Amino acid sequence: MQYTAGELAKKLGVSARTIRWYDEKNLLAPCAYSKAGYRLYDDESAERLQKIMMLRYMDFSLEQICEMMQEKDFDVRKSLCEQEALLQERKEHIERVLEAVRRTRNASDAQLWDNMLKIIEITKEREYVIRQYTRDDNLNKRISIHDYSTAKEPFYAWMHRKLCLEPDMKILDIGCGNAAFWRSIAPQLPMGLEIHLVDYSAGMLESARKTVEAIQECHADKNLRFILDMRDATKFSYPVKGFDRIMANHMLYHINRESRFDLYRRIGELLSDSGRFSCSLIGRRHNEELHALVKEYYPDIKIPSSSFDIWLETAREELSEFFTVLEVEEQENDLLVPEEELVLEYVASYSDQAKTIVQADRARFLERVRERMTTDGCMYIHKSTGIAVCEKSW
Repeated sequence: MQYTAGELAKKLGVSARTIRWYDEKNLLAPCAYSKAGYRLYDDESAERLQKIMMLRYMDFSLEQICEMMQEKDFDVRKSLCEQEALLQERKEHIERVLEAVRRTRNASDAQLWDNMLKIIEITKEREYVIRQYTRDDNLNKRISIHDYSTAKEPFYAWMHRKLCLEPDMKILDIGCGNAAFWRSIAPQLPMGLEIHLVDYSAGMLESARKTVEAIQECHADKNLRFILDMRDATKFSYPVKGFDRIMANHMLYHINRESRFDLYRRIGELLSDSGRFSCSLIGRRHNEELHALVKEYYPDIKIPSSSFDIWLETAREELSEFFTVLEVEEQENDLLVPEEELVLEYVASYSDQAKTIVQADRARFLERVRERMTTDGCMYIHKSTGIAVCEKSW
Protein backbone atom coordinates (compact mmCIF):
# COMPACT_ATOMS: atom_id res chain seq x y z
CA MET A 1 0.00 0.00 0.00
CA GLN A 2 1.24 3.50 -0.80
CA TYR A 3 0.69 6.76 1.10
CA THR A 4 1.20 10.44 0.43
CA ALA A 5 3.29 12.38 2.96
CA GLY A 6 0.08 13.68 4.53
CA GLU A 7 -1.44 10.20 4.80
CA LEU A 8 1.72 8.76 6.31
CA ALA A 9 1.91 11.67 8.74
CA LYS A 10 -1.69 11.08 9.85
CA LYS A 11 -1.11 7.33 10.15
CA LEU A 12 1.83 7.78 12.54
CA GLY A 13 0.86 11.02 14.26
CA VAL A 14 3.53 13.42 12.99
CA SER A 15 3.38 16.51 10.78
CA ALA A 16 3.91 16.41 7.01
CA ARG A 17 6.67 19.00 7.48
CA THR A 18 8.52 16.57 9.73
CA ILE A 19 8.36 13.86 7.04
CA ARG A 20 9.71 16.31 4.44
CA TRP A 21 12.51 17.22 6.83
CA TYR A 22 13.46 13.56 7.32
CA ASP A 23 13.54 13.23 3.52
CA GLU A 24 15.93 16.19 3.25
CA LYS A 25 18.13 14.60 5.91
CA ASN A 26 18.21 11.35 3.86
CA LEU A 27 16.46 9.49 6.64
CA LEU A 28 13.13 8.79 4.94
CA ALA A 29 13.26 8.88 1.15
CA PRO A 30 9.97 8.35 -0.75
CA CYS A 31 9.58 5.01 -2.54
CA ALA A 32 8.03 6.72 -5.59
CA TYR A 33 6.37 9.88 -6.89
CA SER A 34 2.83 10.30 -8.15
CA LYS A 35 2.06 11.67 -11.63
CA ALA A 36 1.43 15.02 -9.96
CA GLY A 37 4.87 14.91 -8.36
CA TYR A 38 3.79 14.10 -4.81
CA ARG A 39 6.05 11.96 -2.61
CA LEU A 40 4.74 8.44 -2.06
CA TYR A 41 5.62 6.09 0.80
CA ASP A 42 4.93 2.42 1.48
CA ASP A 43 4.65 0.13 4.50
CA GLU A 44 8.44 -0.18 4.66
CA SER A 45 8.60 3.61 4.89
CA ALA A 46 6.09 3.52 7.74
CA GLU A 47 8.22 0.96 9.56
CA ARG A 48 11.34 3.09 9.04
CA LEU A 49 9.52 6.17 10.32
CA GLN A 50 8.44 4.25 13.40
CA LYS A 51 12.09 3.40 14.11
CA ILE A 52 13.08 7.05 13.73
CA MET A 53 10.28 8.12 16.08
CA MET A 54 11.32 5.48 18.62
CA LEU A 55 14.91 6.72 18.61
CA ARG A 56 13.72 10.32 18.93
CA TYR A 57 11.56 9.31 21.88
CA MET A 58 14.67 7.83 23.48
CA ASP A 59 16.34 11.26 23.15
CA PHE A 60 18.78 10.39 20.37
CA SER A 61 19.68 13.37 18.17
CA LEU A 62 19.10 13.45 14.41
CA GLU A 63 22.85 13.15 13.96
CA GLN A 64 22.93 9.91 15.95
CA ILE A 65 19.85 8.55 14.19
CA CYS A 66 21.39 9.25 10.79
CA GLU A 67 24.40 7.19 11.82
CA MET A 68 22.27 4.37 13.18
CA MET A 69 20.07 4.19 10.10
CA GLN A 70 22.78 4.61 7.48
CA GLU A 71 26.03 3.13 8.80
CA LYS A 72 26.25 -0.63 9.15
CA ASP A 73 29.18 -0.41 11.59
CA PHE A 74 27.55 2.10 13.95
CA ASP A 75 27.77 0.77 17.52
CA VAL A 76 24.20 1.04 18.79
CA ARG A 77 25.13 -0.63 22.08
CA LYS A 78 27.64 2.11 22.91
CA SER A 79 25.07 4.78 22.13
CA LEU A 80 22.55 3.01 24.36
CA CYS A 81 25.16 2.92 27.11
CA GLU A 82 25.54 6.70 26.95
CA GLN A 83 21.78 7.12 26.76
CA GLU A 84 21.34 4.97 29.86
CA ALA A 85 23.47 7.40 31.88
CA LEU A 86 21.32 10.33 30.76
CA LEU A 87 18.08 8.52 31.58
CA GLN A 88 19.45 7.61 35.00
CA GLU A 89 20.05 11.31 35.64
CA ARG A 90 16.43 12.05 34.74
CA LYS A 91 15.22 9.24 37.00
CA GLU A 92 17.19 10.65 39.94
CA HIS A 93 15.71 14.11 39.36
CA ILE A 94 12.14 12.75 39.32
CA GLU A 95 12.81 10.77 42.51
CA ARG A 96 14.02 13.94 44.24
CA VAL A 97 10.82 15.75 43.28
CA LEU A 98 8.67 12.81 44.46
CA GLU A 99 10.46 12.66 47.80
CA ALA A 100 9.96 16.40 48.30
CA VAL A 101 6.25 16.03 47.52
CA ARG A 102 5.93 13.16 50.04
CA ARG A 103 7.64 15.20 52.76
CA THR A 104 5.38 18.15 52.05
CA ARG A 105 2.23 16.01 52.14
CA ASN A 106 3.15 14.73 55.62
CA ALA A 107 4.55 17.98 56.98
CA SER A 108 3.08 19.95 59.83
CA ASP A 109 1.32 23.24 59.16
CA ALA A 110 4.41 25.12 60.34
CA GLN A 111 6.65 23.29 57.85
CA LEU A 112 4.21 23.15 54.95
CA TRP A 113 5.20 26.32 53.12
CA ASP A 114 8.93 25.79 53.61
CA ASN A 115 8.61 22.33 52.10
CA MET A 116 6.56 23.62 49.18
CA LEU A 117 9.33 26.15 48.50
CA LYS A 118 11.76 23.23 48.35
CA ILE A 119 9.59 21.57 45.68
CA ILE A 120 9.72 24.76 43.62
CA GLU A 121 13.52 24.91 43.94
CA ILE A 122 13.90 21.31 42.77
CA THR A 123 11.43 21.80 39.93
CA LYS A 124 13.35 24.85 38.70
CA GLU A 125 16.28 22.53 38.05
CA ARG A 126 14.19 21.01 35.24
CA GLU A 127 15.47 23.58 32.74
CA TYR A 128 18.98 22.33 33.36
CA VAL A 129 17.87 18.68 33.17
CA ILE A 130 16.33 19.34 29.72
CA ARG A 131 19.60 20.83 28.52
CA GLN A 132 21.48 17.80 29.76
CA TYR A 133 19.42 15.37 27.74
CA THR A 134 19.41 17.30 24.45
CA ARG A 135 23.18 18.12 24.35
CA ASP A 136 23.08 21.91 23.80
CA ASP A 137 22.12 25.02 25.78
CA ASN A 138 18.47 25.99 26.47
CA LEU A 139 16.73 23.54 24.22
CA ASN A 140 13.25 22.10 24.10
CA LYS A 141 11.94 18.91 25.66
CA ARG A 142 12.96 15.93 23.54
CA ILE A 143 13.79 17.71 20.31
CA SER A 144 16.74 20.06 20.08
CA ILE A 145 16.34 23.04 17.78
CA HIS A 146 19.99 22.56 16.81
CA ASP A 147 19.17 19.21 15.27
CA TYR A 148 17.88 21.19 12.31
CA SER A 149 21.28 22.51 11.35
CA THR A 150 22.34 22.89 7.73
CA ALA A 151 26.03 22.38 8.59
CA LYS A 152 27.96 19.69 6.74
CA GLU A 153 29.16 18.28 10.05
CA PRO A 154 28.01 18.76 13.67
CA PHE A 155 29.56 21.71 15.50
CA TYR A 156 31.30 19.55 18.10
CA ALA A 157 32.85 17.37 15.38
CA TRP A 158 33.96 20.49 13.50
CA MET A 159 35.46 21.95 16.67
CA HIS A 160 37.18 18.66 17.47
CA ARG A 161 39.02 18.77 14.14
CA LYS A 162 40.30 22.24 14.97
CA LEU A 163 41.81 21.02 18.25
CA CYS A 164 44.22 18.58 16.51
CA LEU A 165 44.33 16.23 19.50
CA GLU A 166 47.06 13.59 19.68
CA PRO A 167 47.54 10.53 21.90
CA ASP A 168 48.61 11.11 25.52
CA MET A 169 47.89 14.84 25.50
CA LYS A 170 46.97 16.69 28.69
CA ILE A 171 43.86 18.87 28.28
CA LEU A 172 42.10 21.43 30.48
CA ASP A 173 38.44 22.27 29.74
CA ILE A 174 37.40 25.43 31.62
CA GLY A 175 33.64 25.73 32.00
CA CYS A 176 33.05 22.15 30.90
CA GLY A 177 29.34 22.17 31.77
CA ASN A 178 27.86 18.68 31.57
CA ALA A 179 30.72 17.43 29.35
CA ALA A 180 28.41 17.10 26.34
CA PHE A 181 31.31 17.98 24.05
CA TRP A 182 33.35 15.02 25.24
CA ARG A 183 30.37 12.68 25.04
CA SER A 184 29.76 13.73 21.45
CA ILE A 185 33.32 13.18 20.22
CA ALA A 186 34.28 10.25 22.47
CA PRO A 187 34.43 7.70 19.61
CA GLN A 188 36.97 9.89 17.76
CA LEU A 189 39.26 10.65 20.73
CA PRO A 190 42.86 9.39 20.55
CA MET A 191 44.30 7.06 23.16
CA GLY A 192 45.64 7.97 26.58
CA LEU A 193 44.28 11.50 27.02
CA GLU A 194 44.33 13.13 30.46
CA ILE A 195 41.33 15.48 30.50
CA HIS A 196 40.77 17.97 33.33
CA LEU A 197 37.17 19.18 33.52
CA VAL A 198 36.45 22.27 35.63
CA ASP A 199 33.25 24.21 36.21
CA TYR A 200 31.87 26.65 38.77
CA SER A 201 28.59 24.73 39.16
CA ALA A 202 28.45 21.68 41.41
CA GLY A 203 25.35 20.51 39.56
CA MET A 204 27.10 20.69 36.21
CA LEU A 205 30.10 18.80 37.56
CA GLU A 206 27.86 16.07 38.93
CA SER A 207 26.30 15.67 35.50
CA ALA A 208 29.76 15.76 33.92
CA ARG A 209 30.82 13.01 36.30
CA LYS A 210 28.00 10.76 35.09
CA THR A 211 28.87 11.57 31.47
CA VAL A 212 32.50 10.70 32.10
CA GLU A 213 31.56 7.38 33.69
CA ALA A 214 29.51 6.51 30.61
CA ILE A 215 32.38 7.49 28.30
CA GLN A 216 34.89 5.39 30.21
CA GLU A 217 32.55 2.41 30.28
CA CYS A 218 31.84 2.61 26.56
CA HIS A 219 35.42 3.40 25.52
CA ALA A 220 37.50 1.56 28.09
CA ASP A 221 40.01 0.61 25.40
CA LYS A 222 41.01 4.26 24.94
CA ASN A 223 42.42 4.52 28.49
CA LEU A 224 41.00 8.03 28.97
CA ARG A 225 41.67 9.67 32.34
CA PHE A 226 39.30 12.39 33.58
CA ILE A 227 39.90 14.73 36.53
CA LEU A 228 36.95 16.86 37.69
CA ASP A 229 37.33 19.97 39.84
CA MET A 230 35.15 22.93 40.89
CA ARG A 231 36.79 26.23 39.87
CA ASP A 232 35.63 29.81 39.36
CA ALA A 233 36.80 31.20 36.00
CA THR A 234 36.53 34.77 37.30
CA LYS A 235 39.27 34.09 39.87
CA PHE A 236 40.96 31.19 38.18
CA SER A 237 43.80 29.13 39.57
CA TYR A 238 44.85 25.55 38.98
CA PRO A 239 47.52 23.37 40.62
CA VAL A 240 48.63 21.58 37.44
CA LYS A 241 50.65 23.03 34.55
CA GLY A 242 52.01 21.86 31.21
CA PHE A 243 48.73 21.48 29.32
CA ASP A 244 48.88 20.68 25.62
CA ARG A 245 45.39 22.08 25.07
CA ILE A 246 43.25 24.45 27.14
CA MET A 247 39.65 25.12 26.10
CA ALA A 248 36.98 27.64 27.09
CA ASN A 249 33.88 26.88 25.05
CA HIS A 250 30.90 29.25 24.97
CA MET A 251 31.74 30.72 28.36
CA LEU A 252 34.03 33.74 27.94
CA TYR A 253 31.10 36.09 27.35
CA HIS A 254 29.71 35.16 30.77
CA ILE A 255 32.62 36.80 32.62
CA ASN A 256 33.59 40.47 32.55
CA ARG A 257 36.51 41.89 30.57
CA GLU A 258 38.85 42.33 33.54
CA SER A 259 38.27 38.76 34.70
CA ARG A 260 38.80 37.45 31.16
CA PHE A 261 42.16 39.20 30.95
CA ASP A 262 43.24 37.64 34.25
CA LEU A 263 42.06 34.26 32.94
CA TYR A 264 44.11 34.66 29.74
CA ARG A 265 47.25 35.39 31.76
CA ARG A 266 46.70 32.33 33.89
CA ILE A 267 46.05 30.17 30.83
CA GLY A 268 49.35 31.32 29.36
CA GLU A 269 51.11 30.16 32.52
CA LEU A 270 49.39 26.76 32.44
CA LEU A 271 50.13 25.97 28.78
CA SER A 272 53.11 23.89 27.76
CA ASP A 273 55.66 25.52 25.45
CA SER A 274 53.87 24.09 22.40
CA GLY A 275 50.40 24.23 23.92
CA ARG A 276 47.31 25.80 22.36
CA PHE A 277 44.31 27.65 23.75
CA SER A 278 40.96 27.53 21.96
CA CYS A 279 37.61 29.13 22.67
CA SER A 280 34.26 28.91 20.92
CA LEU A 281 32.15 32.05 20.59
CA ILE A 282 29.08 33.38 18.83
CA GLY A 283 28.98 36.23 16.33
CA ARG A 284 26.88 39.38 16.46
CA ARG A 285 24.41 38.01 13.87
CA HIS A 286 23.75 34.78 15.79
CA ASN A 287 20.02 33.95 15.79
CA GLU A 288 19.26 37.34 14.23
CA GLU A 289 15.92 36.30 12.66
CA LEU A 290 14.73 34.93 15.98
CA HIS A 291 15.91 38.00 17.85
CA ALA A 292 14.16 40.25 15.31
CA LEU A 293 10.86 38.48 16.04
CA VAL A 294 11.36 38.84 19.81
CA LYS A 295 12.34 42.52 19.59
CA GLU A 296 9.36 43.35 17.39
CA TYR A 297 6.62 41.67 19.41
CA TYR A 298 8.12 41.03 22.86
CA PRO A 299 10.50 43.91 23.65
CA ASP A 300 10.35 43.17 27.39
CA ILE A 301 12.14 39.85 26.89
CA LYS A 302 15.86 40.20 27.49
CA ILE A 303 17.89 38.40 24.85
CA PRO A 304 20.75 36.57 26.64
CA SER A 305 23.47 37.84 24.31
CA SER A 306 22.45 41.51 24.71
CA SER A 307 24.98 41.97 27.51
CA PHE A 308 27.92 40.20 25.83
CA ASP A 309 31.09 42.20 25.25
CA ILE A 310 33.17 39.66 23.34
CA TRP A 311 32.16 38.25 19.95
CA LEU A 312 33.65 36.07 17.28
CA GLU A 313 34.29 39.29 15.32
CA THR A 314 36.27 40.88 18.18
CA ALA A 315 38.08 37.77 19.41
CA ARG A 316 41.27 38.22 17.39
CA GLU A 317 41.87 41.76 18.66
CA GLU A 318 41.26 40.79 22.30
CA LEU A 319 43.17 37.52 22.30
CA SER A 320 46.19 38.86 20.40
CA GLU A 321 47.18 40.87 23.50
CA PHE A 322 47.86 37.58 25.31
CA PHE A 323 48.43 34.89 22.65
CA THR A 324 49.53 34.36 19.08
CA VAL A 325 46.22 33.90 17.28
CA LEU A 326 46.45 31.12 14.69
CA GLU A 327 42.90 31.33 13.35
CA VAL A 328 39.43 32.64 14.01
CA GLU A 329 36.84 30.84 11.92
CA GLU A 330 33.06 30.76 11.75
CA GLN A 331 31.38 27.49 10.83
CA GLU A 332 28.91 27.52 7.94
CA ASN A 333 25.89 26.60 9.95
CA ASP A 334 22.28 27.80 9.89
CA LEU A 335 18.95 26.40 11.07
CA LEU A 336 15.85 25.39 9.12
CA VAL A 337 13.31 24.66 11.83
CA PRO A 338 10.14 22.83 10.67
CA GLU A 339 8.13 23.07 13.91
CA GLU A 340 6.96 26.38 15.36
CA GLU A 341 6.70 24.77 18.82
CA LEU A 342 10.48 24.34 18.86
CA VAL A 343 10.97 28.05 18.27
CA LEU A 344 8.57 28.91 21.09
CA GLU A 345 10.28 26.58 23.55
CA TYR A 346 13.70 27.93 22.57
CA VAL A 347 12.65 31.51 23.33
CA ALA A 348 10.91 30.36 26.52
CA SER A 349 14.25 28.95 27.71
CA TYR A 350 15.84 32.43 27.77
CA SER A 351 14.51 33.09 31.28
CA ASP A 352 11.51 32.61 33.55
CA GLN A 353 10.26 36.00 32.34
CA ALA A 354 10.51 34.94 28.69
CA LYS A 355 8.68 31.69 29.40
CA THR A 356 5.83 33.54 31.12
CA ILE A 357 5.47 36.06 28.29
CA VAL A 358 5.49 33.65 25.34
CA GLN A 359 3.31 31.04 27.02
CA ALA A 360 0.72 33.73 27.78
CA ASP A 361 0.72 34.72 24.09
CA ARG A 362 1.21 31.20 22.78
CA ALA A 363 -1.26 31.18 19.88
CA ARG A 364 -0.08 34.48 18.44
CA PHE A 365 3.58 33.59 18.94
CA LEU A 366 3.13 30.37 16.95
CA GLU A 367 1.27 32.26 14.22
CA ARG A 368 4.09 34.81 13.98
CA VAL A 369 6.59 31.99 13.54
CA ARG A 370 4.43 30.41 10.81
CA GLU A 371 4.37 33.75 9.01
CA ARG A 372 8.16 33.60 8.83
CA MET A 373 8.31 30.08 7.46
CA THR A 374 9.42 29.54 3.89
CA THR A 375 7.45 27.70 1.24
CA ASP A 376 9.17 24.53 2.46
CA GLY A 377 7.54 25.02 5.85
CA CYS A 378 10.69 25.92 7.80
CA MET A 379 11.83 29.01 9.67
CA TYR A 380 15.31 30.08 8.63
CA ILE A 381 17.56 31.19 11.52
CA HIS A 382 21.14 32.27 10.87
CA LYS A 383 23.68 30.79 13.25
CA SER A 384 27.00 32.44 13.86
CA THR A 385 29.25 30.15 15.86
CA GLY A 386 32.95 29.58 15.54
CA ILE A 387 36.28 29.05 17.22
CA ALA A 388 39.49 30.94 17.92
CA VAL A 389 42.71 28.92 18.17
CA CYS A 390 45.82 30.44 19.75
CA GLU A 391 49.27 29.41 20.86
CA LYS A 392 51.45 30.63 23.68
CA SER A 393 53.15 33.97 23.08
CA TRP A 394 56.79 34.57 23.92
